[in-house]
Amino acid sequence: MKVSIELILAFLTTSGSVSGDCNAGNGKTTCITEDLLQMFIRVTRQSDIIPGPKERTAFLAFVKNHPTLSNNVIKFDDVETNIGNHYNPTTGVFTAPINGLYVLSSMIMAYASTTINYEWRKNDAVFSNGYTDKTHSSSQSQTFIFELKKGDRIYIKHRTSSGEKLHGGRFSYFSGYLL
Repeated sequence: MKVSIELILAFLTTSGSVSGDCNAGNGKTTCITEDLLQMFIRVTRQSDIIPGPKERTAFLAFVKNHPTLSNNVIKFDDVETNIGNHYNPTTGVFTAPINGLYVLSSMIMAYASTTINYEWRKNDAVFSNGYTDKTHSSSQSQTFIFELKKGDRIYIKHRTSSGEKLHGGRFSYFSGYLL
């Protein structure tokens, strides 16, 4: 494709010089050849930024039961979608397969009238905190856009040792996809 663009650019440049000067002034282009040339330059620059074919990556996992949490990684073990198998329901960790922008979301619901204190972690470092209050089955949703490198790990961890109880049965989930 790059060769085709270069040939078209060469043609446009040659045809522009044969037909005369392009009358571009004050930032305005009045020549179709100049418009096309600028468009192809933008396309060429974008193709330099965007790597080859994008690997499909997406997951959606729920919590099955109503686990009592104790300062551990929350395991979303009821996997609905796991394209590429980059989410591990046994560990609760999503691992980025390639460099890129990822959209990751969660919804955490407390069981009955308990609270849930949790944190998002990126490679074991705290990225963000979350909290549900003590009202009946309160919840909190969060969505982030992460710029990840291949091998980066994202997970959600309970952050107190108070034995808070999570509402499972498809009320609490963790999901993500590559943009």
